Amino acid sequence: MLTCMTLPNIDAAVRLHQAGKLDEAETIYRQILRVAPGNADALHLLGVIAYQRSQCDQAEELILQAIAINKRVPEYRNNLGNVYRAQKLTDKAEECYLRALKLNPKYTDARNNLANVLRDKAKLRESLEEYRKALKLDPTRAEIHNNVGMVLQTLGRDLEAVDAYLTAIKLKPDFLDAHSNLASAYKSLGKPLEAMASCSKALAIDPSHPKTLLNLGNAYSDAGDIEKGAVCFRQALAASPDFCEAHLNLAHILREQGNKEESAEHFRKAVSLNPNASIVRIGDCMGQIPLLHDSVEEIAVVRERYATRLAGLSREIDLSTPQAIVQASGLVGSFQPFFLAYQGENDRELQAMYGSLMTRIQSTCHPRWAKKPPMPSIRPGEPLRIGIASGFFFLHSNWKIPIKGWVDNLNRQNFELYGYYTGRKVDDQTELARHSFHSFAENIPSLEQWCERIVSDRLHLLIFPEIGMDPMTVKLASLHLAPIQCTSWGHPDTSGLPTLDYYLSSDLMEPADADDHYTEKLVRLPNLSICYEPPPIEAAPVDRSYFGLKEDAVVFLCTQSLFKYLPQFDEIFARIASEVPGCQLAFLNFSKSPQLGMRFLHRLEASFSRLGLKCDQFVRMIPHLTPAHYRALNQLADVFLDSMGWSGCNSTLEALACDLPVVTMPGKLMRGRHTHAIMKMMGFSETEAQNVDEYVAIAKRLGTDAEYRKFISIKMSQLKRSAYNDRHCIQGLEEFLKNAVTTF
Repeated sequence: MLTCMTLPNIDAAVRLHQAGKLDEAETIYRQILRVAPGNADALHLLGVIAYQRSQCDQAEELILQAIAINKRVPEYRNNLGNVYRAQKLTDKAEECYLRALKLNPKYTDARNNLANVLRDKAKLRESLEEYRKALKLDPTRAEIHNNVGMVLQTLGRDLEAVDAYLTAIKLKPDFLDAHSNLASAYKSLGKPLEAMASCSKALAIDPSHPKTLLNLGNAYSDAGDIEKGAVCFRQALAASPDFCEAHLNLAHILREQGNKEESAEHFRKAVSLNPNASIVRIGDCMGQIPLLHDSVEEIAVVRERYATRLAGLSREIDLSTPQAIVQASGLVGSFQPFFLAYQGENDRELQAMYGSLMTRIQSTCHPRWAKKPPMPSIRPGEPLRIGIASGFFFLHSNWKIPIKGWVDNLNRQNFELYGYYTGRKVDDQTELARHSFHSFAENIPSLEQWCERIVSDRLHLLIFPEIGMDPMTVKLASLHLAPIQCTSWGHPDTSGLPTLDYYLSSDLMEPADADDHYTEKLVRLPNLSICYEPPPIEAAPVDRSYFGLKEDAVVFLCTQSLFKYLPQFDEIFARIASEVPGCQLAFLNFSKSPQLGMRFLHRLEASFSRLGLKCDQFVRMIPHLTPAHYRALNQLADVFLDSMGWSGCNSTLEALACDLPVVTMPGKLMRGRHTHAIMKMMGFSETEAQNVDEYVAIAKRLGTDAEYRKFISIKMSQLKRSAYNDRHCIQGLEEFLKNAVTTF
């Protein structure tokens, strides 16, 4: 805001200045100075014009001349502070604002500017306090409410930020930045529809506003529509070609679409625009891991690139200043190495590097929870307090396997369960979860509030059933919130986090050398480690034609996520097609992007063509299905082909629920041995192969011998109950929990 001590002969110039007619105002100010060289107001206002023209050196000189003449004018100090802030001289700027406030404690502009520079210096709580002081002076200033929202959002207090932005918009309905920031806050709260609505209002004010287009792209992506997200990011880049965040987000969407080449270009551009930004570097690091690999050789190459970038970031990350710490705090959970596990390799070394970096950041950002708390005392007869923190308390494989079975069956006389739901999606299973715990926390708006809630429950042991799939759980798991912390195989790979003590796994799934695969201490719970009951899902009333399948074909289901299929096993599908005339192989397309399915098909075509076959005559790519339609597909198919390298668990159990014969081949890691363990639990191994040739031979026999296929189906129908409702694993879990706590 332009302010000055007005003089009669300067009023006309000030009016021109306030109207944006800088050249005309400057002419009058200089005329005044020719007559009165010591006119402090004219010097000051010439300095303001220089500042508005980004001529900061000249602005500083002129305003300092004005201050030398009259040291008692707070506006001079305030505007000099603005000049220093524009030059990123934050200490000098802060000193100027403080001097202005000493001269006039009720100077709202100076109070707001002091808060701004404190925010620049990452003194967020002090900044928030100053903004609120400014609002006490003038509660009608929309821009200050918007500033409050931005600080609250940086602090992770998104619900409060929403209220601040809404207040700013109420005061100033056409406040573009507030509408755009509101969209960002809704996005952080997992409310993409509300974010889209806010973006629409902002774009009605400025259709090419880059930040709003970015926020709209993020909202579409969060809603699962990455195609529209990509369009928005491209529009943001059209409006602002050097918009680093738009390059980064577009790169990740292109990666999910399987467009590795263009994705790499945008990662390179983002890094070139902001090479020192930690969020850009970790985004680029994770971007080295594609969803699909074109060859076995590519896997080794991308792992090396990923390792090199991660090591560089670990060495060079800056945690020495408040600003650097705030920037680094955004790294944890922002981009996770989820797809690393789908390469079929032992990830312990790489995950240890990642986990060490995450915990180092979190312990620096949140030192209150950097050290392991003491074990709470246990009175005789008192149940142990066990926490379970997850982002998947809804109808999701992590709820079905393993959480629900554990929660339903742990002895409540011995264990008091505390649920911490870090996700947002709710359904009937969420309601079941709410009533399954002694205490169930959800919709907690910030990391700090989550930490305070969990610590206040004085847990003896805390379980994170999955790490790597939800941003908040990795943030929490990178801290010490309970004396003993565990993870499990909701995402079946070691977390690498030194804050986690145990990895709860399945004795039947783990190979002999499994201890070498984890940074945590491996706990082999009995059998499958899960107490599973098939969910009551009624099949949709459809026939094969609904899925584009032939009535007379032998249908092999290959319904794992496409990124579970490694290129070294592509030949299996072509060989099966060559051995079973007229068969169909039914794959599920990637729900977010059909383009990924096209890239997968292109890879399969090479294997089929080597055998003189046309891939499209055998392979059917089916769009994403509802649970009812997926059940119908299982009922209509003939054989379930388990994926190699990363075996099915939930999908295998659902195939067995429909009495489908299952063909599997155990891998070298736990995540490649789920079906092997299920069959061992059933006491059945007839359709388990030990190599690729056996796998093809078993599939061939099932595909060409209807009687044998029926025999296997009946056999599996008779044995499948052995894999359900296992009490031995619950007893093993209870024994582990007691021993871990009492021997701590």
